[in-house]
Amino acid sequence: MLKAKDLINEDLGELEAKLETLRHEIYELRSELLDSKTQKTHLIGEKRKDIARILTILGQRSAS
Repeated sequence: MLKAKDLINEDLGELEAKLETLRHEIYELRSELLDSKTQKTHLIGEKRKDIARILTILGQRSAS
């Protein structure tokens, strides 16, 4: 799980890279879930919350 206070100190490129990585991981988890290869359904929710944290920080930066 990513912490918001740690994300605030990262630059724009790093945040966008993490965002892309998290989106890809969610895609992979969903495909594994459909194939019944994983029992780790809680990871999808955690990664979605991490995406929300990153998008919030990006929104705050663009507003200021």
